Amino acid sequence: MATHEKRRTPRVPLPGKIKVETVRGTYTAFGRDLSEGGMGIYLPKLPPTGSPVTVRFKLPGSDQMIEITAEVKYHSRGKPGISDDWIGIKFLRMDSVCQMSIHTFVKKNYDSSNPLPPAPPPPGKKPV
Repeated sequence: MATHEKRRTPRVPLPGKIKVETVRGTYTAFGRDLSEGGMGIYLPKLPPTGSPVTVRFKLPGSDQMIEITAEVKYHSRGKPGISDDWIGIKFLRMDSVCQMSIHTFVKKNYDSSNPLPPAPPPPGKKPV
């Protein structure tokens, strides 16, 4: 069965730490993937779908702090005892400098021959 990609923009892996402010607290999380419209984030406590979040992170190879207001669109729970719970967020607000930085990063790192790269392993796990 073919998987239909719903995203309007390409996504790329995004390793690294992300500071996430949610209705349940502020956490240091890990990036999963990034597109111009949103991102996936491994997070220890999943906020409710539809709730607001603020994310702060630096793109690999950059010292610029990216800050974005977003909405939780979905979440995925892993198996009990495994730290692979993650959320998918949709970007709502960011300044034009952050927007251009993300655009450039995605464009530079997107592999059109593999439009749906496998998700990176959860933090602390080795790829299979």
